[in-house]
Formats: sequence, structure tokens, C-alpha cells
Amino acid sequence: MHFDELKSIIDTENDQELSLTSNSWEIIKNSNSEVHNWLSKEQFNLIFSSVSESKYGETVFVFETLERKYKHSGLTKRLSVQLNLKWSKFDKFQSSTEIIYFYMVPKSLNWVLYANRDFWQFAKGN
Repeated sequence: MHFDELKSIIDTENDQELSLTSNSWEIIKNSNSEVHNWLSKEQFNLIFSSVSESKYGETVFVFETLERKYKHSGLTKRLSVQLNLKWSKFDKFQSSTEIIYFYMVPKSLNWVLYANRDFWQFAKGN
């Protein structure tokens, strides 16, 4: 999956908050975990128990909108990760990544999780 595919469901120009291209998607917003970078295990389970199409362990894609420019090489890179949708994989990701804020989506793009330093937002298509 490529970052540009997100543009079919998300306005990526506004990365301060989740901005969807369709008004029919409902957005749930909550504060970040006080212990973890973004989500606690309880928050993770709450969000993804409501996604009936989501199969536990399916591959999801995590992107940041920021393109980093590396001084040594002059190359630009957008950080992205693929992981299985399991608490253990997500917790490992959130504990070790350099990503500051992210969008997480399945290949079907029928839901999206956005998180920044202060809060997370989850939206699911109809």
C-alpha cells in the first residue's frame, strides 16, 4: 500500500486532526493513554472490537504524513510500517517507532485510526 491511496478517504493536508473526504463516516475521538504513546490495551480492544470486518491479526498499514529529509544523504522518506492487527504488535510499534503521529488503515480502507501526541480518532466507513 502507498501513502497516496489514503487520499481517497482522507484529506492529508490537515494532519492536526482526522479529516475525511466523506461526511458519512462517524468519528470517535478520545485522549491518548497516560501510560503508552497512543493507546492502552483497553482502548485498542475497544476500538477494534467494533470493527466486525476486521479480522484479528490482519495486516494493517501505518503512515505518517510528514516527509523527513535526512541531512547526511539528502534523501526524503515517509516513515511507514506494516503490522498485524494484534495488541502485542501494535504495542511494540508504539513503543519503538520514530513516528510522531500516524494514520493506520487496512488494505480495504474501510476504517482509519489517526493518533497524534494528544488524542486518537477512529472512523469507520458505512
